[in-house]
Order: sequence, then C-alpha cells, then structure tokens
Amino acid sequence: MKNMYSIDIEFSPVYECITSFYAYTHQKEVKSYFLEPAWREKTKQLLPASFAAELEDERWEVLHRIVLLAAQSPRKETVGEFLDWLGSLPAGEMYERMAPWVDSIPLNLGEIRDRSLRLLSSWNEHYFSRQEQAVLASLKESAGYLRERAKSIEAPFLIDEATNGIWIEPTESLKRVVLVPQAHCTPTTILDFYRGMATVLYPVIDGEIVKQNPVRQLLATTQCLADEKRLLILRTLAQKTCTLSELQAAVGLAKSTVHHHVTALRRAGLIRAHYADSTTVQGYSIRDAVFAKLPDMLSQYFYDGGSER
Repeated sequence: MKNMYSIDIEFSPVYECITSFYAYTHQKEVKSYFLEPAWREKTKQLLPASFAAELEDERWEVLHRIVLLAAQSPRKETVGEFLDWLGSLPAGEMYERMAPWVDSIPLNLGEIRDRSLRLLSSWNEHYFSRQEQAVLASLKESAGYLRERAKSIEAPFLIDEATNGIWIEPTESLKRVVLVPQAHCTPTTILDFYRGMATVLYPVIDGEIVKQNPVRQLLATTQCLADEKRLLILRTLAQKTCTLSELQAAVGLAKSTVHHHVTALRRAGLIRAHYADSTTVQGYSIRDAVFAKLPDMLSQYFYDGGSER
C-alpha cells in the first residue's frame, strides 16, 4: 500500500450531540435513518417554540467544521465541557485550527462561533441531555472494540468493517483519519475529507458493531438480493472494481437508478465504495466475505433460533 494514514478512534458525547442536531435539522434525510417514524415530531415537542421555528432553516451546516473542531478539542468528556471550550475560543485561534485543513474559511468566525454555541447549547439542554445513557454506552463500547481490532488489522480494513463497506484509499496527501461511532444517523456513515485529514462518523445500532443482530443483517442481505438488476450489479463487481458509469453501461439503466441500487447494496454491506481524498466515490467493489458468511447467517437463523427483533 501507499503511505498509510494513521487512525484515531474517538468516543465523545459531543459527536453524538452534533450528529443528533444534524439529523433533526436535515428533514429530507431523516426518513432514511433508523429513527422511529415520529422521532422528529416528538423531539420538536421538547423544544421551545421559538427554537423549533429557528431550526426549520436548514441553511446552517452544523457538522463539517464543528466536527473538525471537536476532533481537535482538548475538552470533550462532556458536551458542556466542549461548549465552554468553544465559547472561549478566539476567532483567530479558530482560524488557526481550521486553516491547515479547510480551503475556504468565512471571515465572520466570531459570529459563527457564537451562533453555533447558542444553537448547540439549546439543543443539548432541551433534547440531547435527556437521552438515555444506554445509547452513549453502546457508542463507547463500539469505540473500545475497534481500538482492540486496530491492533490486528490495517486501517482501511478497520474502516471497511466499521462502516460496513466504505474503503478509504491510502494516498500521498491523506495523513490522518478520525473514526467516530454515531447512532442518530444510522445506517448512514457521515464522511468528510479535509486537506490531509478525514472524519468518519460510522453507524452503531444497539452496539451492532460489537454484537451483530443476525436477523437485521440477514434481512438487509436477502432483500438486496431479491432484485435482478442488483444481482447483475453484483455479478459485474465480482469480476472487477467499476465506476458508476461502467455499472450503468453493464446494467443498462439510468445513472440515477443505478446509483439507487448501489446505495442500497452499500448500506447492506454487500459492496464497498472507494474514496480517495474526497467525498466523490471513485468506484465500487464486491465484499466477498459477506457472501462467504451467508450460509452461516441462514443456518444461525434457521437452526439456532436467531433474535426475533
């Protein structure tokens, strides 16, 4: 492999607070998450009316730069610690912390800091601080598990395992990857690249990285296989790694339709998406190990009385 990037596996409630805020504010995406159907409406009832009205505006991007600051924060044992640190951060220091990683930095960093602090403080007070500690315990357990796994497998394989099919190619410019468990946006992985750095917020479902739910995994696999076009995509990828355009030519469908199919296959963990220094997918390949485990998955469910959840 090329120069291998380092990998940091982090757990902090700060990341989940930010991720939950993102899940709420991005209404169009929330339906694709494994949240209960009424989650957003129930959450809205917890918020002051004026705050809920303000959050209907989706133009403010909470994740990208705030996650970058969280990754560098020396104080993030609790959300309150991080917010205190963020509030004390001069605009000049914010610029210095982001400048190595971000090409375009707004001039009004002080205003952005103040608004971020106000919104996240209110969100933490009215929603996140009331969440069950079991969710955070599950995330912490997953991070601990991956730290142990990191002792025996290389970084790209570890990321592929944690994300269920995202492969980050080693490149000359990529130096560091921060791998963080998150629950609110499952089954989505939230991936961002900066100059020489990437943040990967991978999905955890009831500690599923640690204790796999055989029924959920089996359903995701078999539902994806029950489609002729997806089977053709898988057969094509069994021969070689392909770009989206190459898959489109092989399957004979519109690119948007092929993209829909590969997204479903990727989320089910049947294929991997390859990334190199950007969030644009470079190509897709098959995950052979999943198919090798399929007979065992079926046997475990049929004969070992797999979970009914």
